[in-house]
Amino acid sequence: MLWGGSAAAAVVAVVVSLVVVPGGARPSAVDTWVFEATADWTSGVPAAVDAAALVGAATDVLTSTLLAIAVVLGLMARRRWRLALFVAVSALVGVLVVEVLKSTVGRMRPPGAEDYFAPSGLDRSFPSGHAAVGVYIYCACAVLLVLAGRRAGQAALEWCGTLLFVFGVSLGLTRIILGVHWATDVLAGWAIGSAVLLASTALLRPDDLVLRPVPHEEPAE
Repeated sequence: MLWGGSAAAAVVAVVVSLVVVPGGARPSAVDTWVFEATADWTSGVPAAVDAAALVGAATDVLTSTLLAIAVVLGLMARRRWRLALFVAVSALVGVLVVEVLKSTVGRMRPPGAEDYFAPSGLDRSFPSGHAAVGVYIYCACAVLLVLAGRRAGQAALEWCGTLLFVFGVSLGLTRIILGVHWATDVLAGWAIGSAVLLASTALLRPDDLVLRPVPHEEPAE
């Protein structure tokens, strides 16, 4: 089931890429419609744009990378090697795929994105890095929190994991609200992140490891 879900997400990412790239990376009619409809809405709700900008700054590449490193080191300190590998693999593969596509496709961001990006970043619209990282890092951490909460019987921990999962997915929406990505950028980011996360989960099965107690270790003499 996990491998099938990963394959389905990968197919979505490929299909979206095939729609975007042959067109010279120009926005589709759907992209334009979503962009204009969102701009009309946000013109009356400027607080939404401010909130989206704040979330984007708080979850940029550096912050998200530091989060992944902290989680991996924390798991390694607890000798949860395969769980650390689960987060590391999800993060490394995810960022590699996204960065290769960004550099290869060279799609221009929507009008107005120059308010948030230097000129060197304006042709890196496809796919949305925030949409992808929201899944392959934030949702990966959310999975561990939910599983840990189930193992410990702590509903609060499960709720924290669920909220983090929702937050991770919503990162893609904030990029549309901010007007720095086309809708197909975000869709591709979600698909890539999902494909990577599901494949990492199927390969390393964090559910089996978290829900299974750690073997007791004899103290060193």
